[in-house]
Order: sequence, then structure tokens, then C-alpha cells
Amino acid sequence: MAYSLEAPVIENLRFPQHNYLLSLRAPKVAQKVLPGQFVMAAEVEKLSLPYPLLKRAMAVYSTAQEKGERSIITLLLKVIGDGTRRLASLRPGDTVSLIGPLGNGFDIGQGHGKINLLVAGGIGIASLYLLAEKLKRNGQQLHLIYGGQSTKDLVGLDDFRRLEIPIFVTTNDGSLGLNGLVTEGLEIYLKDLPQDDLLIYTCGPNPMMEAVSSLAAVHNIPCQISVEAKMACGF
Repeated sequence: MAYSLEAPVIENLRFPQHNYLLSLRAPKVAQKVLPGQFVMAAEVEKLSLPYPLLKRAMAVYSTAQEKGERSIITLLLKVIGDGTRRLASLRPGDTVSLIGPLGNGFDIGQGHGKINLLVAGGIGIASLYLLAEKLKRNGQQLHLIYGGQSTKDLVGLDDFRRLEIPIFVTTNDGSLGLNGLVTEGLEIYLKDLPQDDLLIYTCGPNPMMEAVSSLAAVHNIPCQISVEAKMACGF
């Protein structure tokens, strides 16, 4: 079930490369959202031109408790156009119009008892942290392979480190980890794992996800993809 509501901003943290972590009080969404689901979000203000006509699709990065109740959601966003710029400019006390949770989310049951490989490219990491938390709580094995243009693009890396899971990092400029693409890191990683006991979850740029899914197909590894796309309606 999806809800339409107005959510107050609790915090807005700025990261390098025009990335922001926006925390909102939205109990109905926080208590229902599944890993891989998203919300449609837009700034609430008096309508004035120019103004984005449509809400923006944003993956729910994480949830948190407040006064013993799971009521906070965070959205990890990158400023690309006017809609994301307006969301990035919000401060505590401002309000966001939300519809969510939306989308199918990941099928976590498929990875029960397997080694779960999370493969993220850039801001695609936004769809995978809630998944990582859930798998960790369920006692499942999981590994993260995370790639970006440079170290500054690896937003949220410290959050995954706090989960104390194996992490393999790649950067295109060689500033951290393997100097290369995240798919190159995946190829290396697969050499040391039993491929008949793996499941891949991935999110990132479309060419990256296509390469990851092709590699998974070659090795006969099940692969779930979280597709990030502009859309007029999250339904």
C-alpha cells in the first residue's frame, strides 16, 4: 500500500560530488518500505514558475527509529536538475510531498542461505543499503562491490563499513581500491567464490547493470536489478 503525505525534513547532510542525504519524518512509509522500494518526492512550497511539474523517484536509503518507533526515512540523492536541486536545498522544518512506498523491491527470500553479492555503481548505492541492513539482521552472508569515478563518488561507504561486511572497492581514477570498473572488480571477486551458491543484487548506471547482468548470465548466477529511471508516476 502506498501513502500520499507531507513529511517534515529532520536533517539534510551534504556530501562531495553534489550528493545529499535527506532525512524525513514519515512513519507510514518507514514502517512499510521494503529494500529496493522508492518514493516519489517533491518540495512543498507555494507554486511559482519555473516549478518541476512531476515528483522525482528516490530510493529509500535507510530507515531509523525515533522515540521507539520506526518513523524516519532517508533519501540519498544527487543533484542533476531543478527537482533534485530543490530537494537538496531543503532544511529542517521544510516539508516534502511524498508518495510511497512504491515498486516491487528485492526478493530477499531468493538469497536465503546463499552468498549475497551487492554490486553498486555510484549513486546506485542508494537502493542497496536498506537491503544490506536487512540481510545482515537475517544472518545472511553478504559482500559489497562498490565502484565510482573516484573516492569522492563512494557515498555511504562508511555506512557499509559499520555493517562489518567484506567490501571490494573500485575507482576509475585509481584513487581507492582497484583501478578500474566495478564490473572488473566483480570478475575478480567471482574467482574466489562458489558460483553455484551466489545471488547478485545490483543498482547503478544502465550500462553497468547490463554488464553485471551479462556477467551473471555467463556464470549462471541469479541476478536482481533495481532500475532507476525518470518516471511520471511511481505506480
